[in-house]
Amino acid sequence: MIIVARGPKASELLVSDTQREILEQLIRRRSTSQSLAKRVRLVLEAAGGLSNTAIGGLLPMDRPRVVLWRKRWIEQYLELCQIEQAHPEELEAAIVQLLSDQPRPGTPPTFTEQQVLQIVAIACEDPSASGRSISHWTSREVRDEAIKRGIVASISVTQVGRFLK
Repeated sequence: MIIVARGPKASELLVSDTQREILEQLIRRRSTSQSLAKRVRLVLEAAGGLSNTAIGGLLPMDRPRVVLWRKRWIEQYLELCQIEQAHPEELEAAIVQLLSDQPRPGTPPTFTEQQVLQIVAIACEDPSASGRSISHWTSREVRDEAIKRGIVASISVTQVGRFLK
């Protein structure tokens, strides 16, 4: 099957010999995650001159994602070359970091680790020590006790259940 490229030609992606060696080692390594191995193959195929569309068909990856990873490599190539010259022992870690997922933005956690630990600690206590006339803690009872002790202002029974799971 011949894939005809439409639109602008993809930016040229360069890979030094040392970088290529590291990329090929990453692909062969059993401990390399599948997502990282796919991105490494993408870089190698792009360095070989394949178009974004061709790479997308070869690696089952949509074209915008191919464009994204190609762009990231191109933007960081000079920095990788500087690391290769100054600190060659750090080059593999830099390549892995470059081809790894970036932290995603999102809502910060509602409860601190300390609050979660205190809620779990309540569930480990004897309920009678807290003046409760029950034999075992339920999520609702733990929630009520956590609010009573001022650990949290409010929390759902479902969330307490997740913490105790």
